[in-house]
Amino acid sequence: MRYLPGFLRNVAPQVDGIIALDDGSADGGTELLEQSPAVLELLRRPRERPIGAALRHGAEWILCVDADERVEREFRTRAERVIARGGLLGHSAYAVRMRELWDDPRQFRVDGIWGRKEVARLFRARADHEFDPKALHGSKAPMQGKWRGRFPRADLTLYHLGMLRAEDRAARRRRYEREDPDRRWQSIGYEYLTDSRGLELRRVTARRAFVD
Repeated sequence: MRYLPGFLRNVAPQVDGIIALDDGSADGGTELLEQSPAVLELLRRPRERPIGAALRHGAEWILCVDADERVEREFRTRAERVIARGGLLGHSAYAVRMRELWDDPRQFRVDGIWGRKEVARLFRARADHEFDPKALHGSKAPMQGKWRGRFPRADLTLYHLGMLRAEDRAARRRRYEREDPDRRWQSIGYEYLTDSRGLELRRVTARRAFVD
């Protein structure tokens, strides 16, 4: 619920509809989603994949966004240009930049791994979607959307609010260390989530900012 009002204000104007996934919230978020005209369907602890619901509602392209993430302004306009250009090369899925907001929603971290983070979140809807088998940190995009072994990178930006505060970063580290104690799904481990050594921050520019 902490993130949902801003999520709806940010994402709804950029898409034709939202398929919302509720995995057991008990803080009022479900009721908010039920009341939103932008939400086409609310899935509660579903047995099926959200992809199936998107296909039922006639989706052509899918963008996966978590509640604590925001798209940059004019995301849709930029994405449509990417899709049109990539279609000439047969591309059907894209990785986008993930900017980790840090201590202030107007700045993000860029040193080391932070400046290179990207996630495959924009992809063509397809009934034969091949899912990433990883139990944790898996790709949302279909595996057959890779090109030369990786997802093509698009000039598109997502901002992540979930690392904004020190307490959020500590909680995130504890969660992943609990879920992946042997570092099976991420070999570098999770200490880096709270490590501020070499910290380098960059301001969010007005041209690529986000509305919350």
